[in-house]
Amino acid sequence: MQIFWIPITHTTYAELFVKITELKKQTIVFTPNPEMLLQARDDREFAERLKSADYNTPDGIGLYLAFQILDRYSFFYVNLFFLPMYLLNLFFRRQMLYDRYGERICGSDLTTDILYFAEEKSIPVVVIDRYNPSDEAKVLAQKYFREGVREQFPKLHLEYHVYNPERKAEIIQKIAQSKAQILFSTLGMKAQEQSVLEVMEQCPNIKLGLGVWSSFDYITGFQKRAPKSYRMLGLEWLYRLLFGAGKIARMKRIWNAVFVFPYRVMKGGR
Repeated sequence: MQIFWIPITHTTYAELFVKITELKKQTIVFTPNPEMLLQARDDREFAERLKSADYNTPDGIGLYLAFQILDRYSFFYVNLFFLPMYLLNLFFRRQMLYDRYGERICGSDLTTDILYFAEEKSIPVVVIDRYNPSDEAKVLAQKYFREGVREQFPKLHLEYHVYNPERKAEIIQKIAQSKAQILFSTLGMKAQEQSVLEVMEQCPNIKLGLGVWSSFDYITGFQKRAPKSYRMLGLEWLYRLLFGAGKIARMKRIWNAVFVFPYRVMKGGR
């Protein structure tokens, strides 16, 4: 299935995990959500980056609304008529949707499980984090990043870099000279996908590269993840809106993901 001409991987979580942890060849995993796909629709450069991945896993319940729209009808008003049924399927027939379109694979869950795997197998990992010296809270979190990760993964072989553009070549060289085999980029939408591609191009030792956005913020405690009940219902966005910081900016992002994204899909999302 494609959304805005971006191929979305149809698989189960277990099947994907086995394939990407073989570490026999370089593999790239991106986890697009509605917001990312909406930007890629109007940003050819970003779209090409997503297309270069080996796996684009559906991270966001809104993608399953898009799948239903694209799978059945092509006329806007027909889609609008069936929209209530699509929404009911999201909440009451979720397993049917997973069987038909592949399981939802959250970047946060994938990150945590890969870290457990790497710790158990003594596989070194490297994390490149967003450089934003004006964000005092983020800078403070980065100072204690290693300690935060090691509280949960005490035996993990971890290399960590704040991805300063002025030091990019130096950082990539260090990664290439390290023993790391798994790369996590948390630079945020578009920048993290580009960083994975450029690091892996120059670092043959990296066998698995993932763009995981804020996944490590939950591990280190910088952000609080939505409770499982919200996650099961696909309402993480609502939890973040109610209890997270930056509500005005978050409301704009939620508007795009919840309303603009399905509208654009109904208008033509293949």
